[in-house]
Amino acid sequence: MTGQTQAVLTEAPEWMSAEMPPGYQTRLSEIERLSADLDAMDRIGRVLWGTGEPLRDAVGALFNALKCEVVATPGSTGPLVVKLGESSRLLLVVSGSASPIKKTDEELAQAFRAVQFASANDRVVFVANNDPATPPADRPDPVLPDALGVLQRMRVNAVTTSTLFRLWRLWYEDQPTARKVLERLLAEDGGLFTIPSR
Repeated sequence: MTGQTQAVLTEAPEWMSAEMPPGYQTRLSEIERLSADLDAMDRIGRVLWGTGEPLRDAVGALFNALKCEVVATPGSTGPLVVKLGESSRLLLVVSGSASPIKKTDEELAQAFRAVQFASANDRVVFVANNDPATPPADRPDPVLPDALGVLQRMRVNAVTTSTLFRLWRLWYEDQPTARKVLERLLAEDGGLFTIPSR
């Protein structure tokens, strides 16, 4: 007896798949692809129930899925910059609050700072995910009327995360129509943005 011990393996070695029956590698590749698809969808689904930094990441992932270039500004309070062409951008101020936005909330000041940062072809969009434990259809208005008035005067659009989720779903059904919705979000001049029922 040499006194040497064998290493304990916790994962299959690389050579193992070559030993398996025909079709194993194909099945394994398909499972890995499906798992990656599910992970990507779960990350976007977080827009419906997430808050804070995970919600901000999920909103960025959603716009990436819409084939938009997304640039996160430094710090968690700066807007997400979504490029919609050569010169047009959405500046997304993602609310960290789980309750409807009031006129006195600090997040309105973040929207104002984003307006100051915006160029003539930009649109600032305030993204709210209020009451994330409740199904989207049963949630109260995301922005209280006095706060919505402030956003309208600043020409800032407010959008719920459930509306963004609908936009993502629409992208899978009808990309040209989803692109028109994005263009309308850019063009609309303040207030609560919705996607009309088809």
